[in-house]
Amino acid sequence: MFKKRTIQQEELILMTMEQMVPKDHLLRKIDQTIDLSFINEKTKNLYSQDKGRNCIEPVILFKIVLLQYLYGIKSMRATIKQCETDASFRWYLGIPFGYPIPHYSTFSQNYLRRYVNTPIFEEIFATILELAVSKRLVSGRDLFTDSTHIKANANNKNYKNQVQTVVKQRKLELEKEINSIRQELGKDELVFEDEEETKNIKVSTIDEDSGYYHRDEKEKGFMYLDHRTVDGLNNFIVDAYITPGNVHDSRPYLKRLDYILNKYHFKTKNVGLDSGYYSWEIIEALEKKEVFSAVAYRRFNTNRDDRKKFKYVEELDSYVCPIGHLLPLRNIDKLGYKHYFDSKQCTGCPMLMSCAGKGKRKEIRRHVKQEVYERARERRLSEHGKSLYARRKTTVERSFADSKQNHGYRYATHRGLTKIQDHAWLSCAAQNMKKMALLLHQSDKRGITNLYKLINSFSKRLYGRFFLKLKVHPFFRVYLSSV
Repeated sequence: MFKKRTIQQEELILMTMEQMVPKDHLLRKIDQTIDLSFINEKTKNLYSQDKGRNCIEPVILFKIVLLQYLYGIKSMRATIKQCETDASFRWYLGIPFGYPIPHYSTFSQNYLRRYVNTPIFEEIFATILELAVSKRLVSGRDLFTDSTHIKANANNKNYKNQVQTVVKQRKLELEKEINSIRQELGKDELVFEDEEETKNIKVSTIDEDSGYYHRDEKEKGFMYLDHRTVDGLNNFIVDAYITPGNVHDSRPYLKRLDYILNKYHFKTKNVGLDSGYYSWEIIEALEKKEVFSAVAYRRFNTNRDDRKKFKYVEELDSYVCPIGHLLPLRNIDKLGYKHYFDSKQCTGCPMLMSCAGKGKRKEIRRHVKQEVYERARERRLSEHGKSLYARRKTTVERSFADSKQNHGYRYATHRGLTKIQDHAWLSCAAQNMKKMALLLHQSDKRGITNLYKLINSFSKRLYGRFFLKLKVHPFFRVYLSSV
């Protein structure tokens, strides 16, 4: 029977906030798992204790930002609008209907006056991560690192060209090894000096801290890079370091790895990296730390396949050509490449044209750290190395995908490197909070199910039908209906 529904918007409802939020809501799981009251203690020294008006609790301000990143809301203004109408948001903040939500500019003003240039954002992230470690959700045994770009809040057409002078970082250990080899060869020592490199770069007039990002087959523009490391056990983020978009992936890696190991005292055994981290400095540093590394190979020169015909003899530090002639070590250059050749052997050789082309001799170059690359190749091609590297797509790459798809990480909503870094800590903290709450909730639910099965099995074996009545006990009846 058709019946027209009457308007019910003004109907009075007698219901508490506790009744309005579903029992299995995500924010309930987060609230049961993670107590954020520590934020008040960590920010207490940033407020006056005896002057001024009563402040809004810092934990409420930070919860609002965490809600923004939990649900991928684009702006603080939109977050506040949703807080005003969403019962679950108000329940999580502890602000019932009838009480005002803080203005959208409140957090921004508190950030400028109190929180900027303080470690509070990193401390919030670290405290949540340490809680996950204490719950044995993070092991630190396997770490996976990669970087992703975040589009800066800047127009790509508004920029100025600027000449930048960069002093190349000297490799003192390599320089010492080069001169020691030259001394053995009876050659003069090389004098190494600081080298300057001049570049013409684009600088945004809107966000000067961003960098112009350009790579093959990728979008170009002003961006930031998130150099992220995740744990291999449950994919928790253990570090998120922000740099301008024109900083290479490998540059901050070793410092950030030391930061992670020193801060959380991980006993890391394995790391998985892509080809952007393929350098002898990183590979050798990981070997010294006794960390197994699976690093993807990067081909530097495609015209060196002829070297496969020449066999390297490690005892003599020489190469043997296809017809058996020995090419001894003759020189080493500033870049660390050893030069192997013998002009007398090549003179009149019938294979000279096939080996050297139009040259008068065949010369082979071998980097002084070639053994480091060869050991890395053996690890990469081993069964353990293949399985370790294959996990990158389900760990760090999945973490980036989750951040961009669900937590609003694709675009920067702020400007300036410091502000982007601070909000990156909070975004990654929200992602870890969500993961921890869901994992622990699943574990508790699984534990109750196993307990019921154990009691049921015990009752069947020992006490027969009397204890089988446990099946219809109200507690288990309610639980089974919810499952």
